[in-house]
Amino acid sequence: MKRRYYSSRNRSSTLNLAELFWKFKNLYLLFRDKDYFRCKAGITKTDLPDIVRRKAAIALNFQPFPITEWKEDCITDDHIFDVLEFLYDHVSKPGEWTQMVSDTGFFYNDYDGYDDEIGKEEFLVTANSFLCDYKSGFELSKDGIVLAIGTDGLQQIFNADIIPYDEVNVDSRVRNAILKWRDRHLTLSEKKEAINEMAQVFEWLKKSKQITRVLSKDDESAIFNIANNFSIRHHNPKQKTGYDKAIWYSWMFHFYLATYHATIRLLIKEEKGKKG
Repeated sequence: MKRRYYSSRNRSSTLNLAELFWKFKNLYLLFRDKDYFRCKAGITKTDLPDIVRRKAAIALNFQPFPITEWKEDCITDDHIFDVLEFLYDHVSKPGEWTQMVSDTGFFYNDYDGYDDEIGKEEFLVTANSFLCDYKSGFELSKDGIVLAIGTDGLQQIFNADIIPYDEVNVDSRVRNAILKWRDRHLTLSEKKEAINEMAQVFEWLKKSKQITRVLSKDDESAIFNIANNFSIRHHNPKQKTGYDKAIWYSWMFHFYLATYHATIRLLIKEEKGKKG
């Protein structure tokens, strides 16, 4: 179900909460009826074990089962996203239905095995086929976390590969900043933290004298002026504070992320040039 049809591709219509729930419920029923929750949760078309109810009640702030009996006037997108993540942790694709024999010689039919990786991938792809159409767009990550994907024009920056460069000082910090930024409940203070983490990556590149190899002084100055003059890293009377943070924080983060991708690629290209 990787294909997105016309209205979804062109964003000519977006899902409201009721429509999101309808699609989520059908996602659950589709994978339930194919026994994708049988191995890890014991859920089938005819069976909903008490043990999975107990696990869900402990893991979540509400009891999601049975999902088919949710009252629509009480549903929030948090409910849907929480259960999506819970189901992702309990999905596994069944193998072939075959005849088996027990140690005592008893014949019975069952699946010959389950594949967690393929099950998760199929569930993720199907969920993401409609999550992208809710509000500004969401997706279920390979880590099983529902994340905001932002506007179409910025998705490529988020999805660009974090090219291995320096895992401790650069790569891991960028991944953490992106993960923090894409949290669907991100507050302004948390947005500031994500921007600051990106600024610290450039600070390390500057102190290790790497950034000067590929960027001019003017470009380097522009990078640090943002963090220093807009009350991101320091706090002093000369800094600008009277700006719309909800708008400008987004610009700052995407500026840093795009600049990071360009800078790291230039550094790697420059290093390869020296070796060549």
